[in-house]
Amino acid sequence: MEQVENLNAPFPLVFRDVHYMALLYRANSFEVHRHLENTGLKPALHFFGRPVVAVGLIQYKDSDLGAYNEIILSIPVVLDYDKSSQLSNWLDLYANFDKRRGGQFIIHIPVTSQRSVDGGRNLWGYPKTLEPIVHDFSNNKINSRLEDRDTNLLLQWKGSLGLGTPIPAMNLMTYSFLEGSLMKTKVDVKAKMKWFPFADIQLSIKSNITAMTKDIEALGLADKKPLAVLGADQFSAWFHAPEKIH
Repeated sequence: MEQVENLNAPFPLVFRDVHYMALLYRANSFEVHRHLENTGLKPALHFFGRPVVAVGLIQYKDSDLGAYNEIILSIPVVLDYDKSSQLSNWLDLYANFDKRRGGQFIIHIPVTSQRSVDGGRNLWGYPKTLEPIVHDFSNNKINSRLEDRDTNLLLQWKGSLGLGTPIPAMNLMTYSFLEGSLMKTKVDVKAKMKWFPFADIQLSIKSNITAMTKDIEALGLADKKPLAVLGADQFSAWFHAPEKIH
């Protein structure tokens, strides 16, 4: 097993060749707040009165942590004491890091590489787990699958993207807990990003036996189409060292 201690790469860690898809969903308010209880964080984005959660379907072809697939379930958040308006939180997605307040708090992040598990947990405190994931992004379609160790299908995102409209790439920020401390991590992004307003992507739960599938069902995402789909087949990211908040 290759441990992260053997990674001879200083910060920032570079993810050079990535196919990145992000899907936003309206979620159950009670469940979102349950996941943020005692974190010092609160939901940042709302759409028609309900908090938004994000799903990332990501294929890393070349990175400092190797090549692997990943699925992210996260909640866009700000710090509890933040007094910003809901509109400003949406605009904050394009703010410079010196003014940036919002970030992603990851609640599930299965990956297909033990090296990625070690790196994510030890360097940033991300709750990575080793799980089988298959991504097929060919022919302007998505077919992403999370499986169990016996290759039984657990979750599936499937459908067509439709016409894409170019939009500016946005840098990312994450919040996580590392050794008991709340941290924020800045992520520089370079990408040919598109918004897919006519995407027809369906999320289905095939077997509700894991913590992730149960949380997706409780959040109200099962059998729902996303309210927004963004993506880039040419995506690079630079993950900086985490910064302690408190």
